[in-house]
Amino acid sequence: MLAKKEALNLLARKIRGSRNEKKITLKKLACENSISKSSLSAIENERCNPNFYTLFKIAGGLNCRVKDLLDF
Repeated sequence: MLAKKEALNLLARKIRGSRNEKKITLKKLACENSISKSSLSAIENERCNPNFYTLFKIAGGLNCRVKDLLDF
């Protein structure tokens, strides 16, 4: 089982990597999916743990499933 810190790191890397791969800016992903830019930045920098609804919105903005973000 993963430790919380390790899981948060993997999730952050997965979100940031997917966003960069799709060439979506932090601002665009946040604005188009009703997430504050500061919250999205905090998630990508491992300063906060997203709730399921936020993760669902991020996945939608990245055109993937929540499962894909959590597959590590």
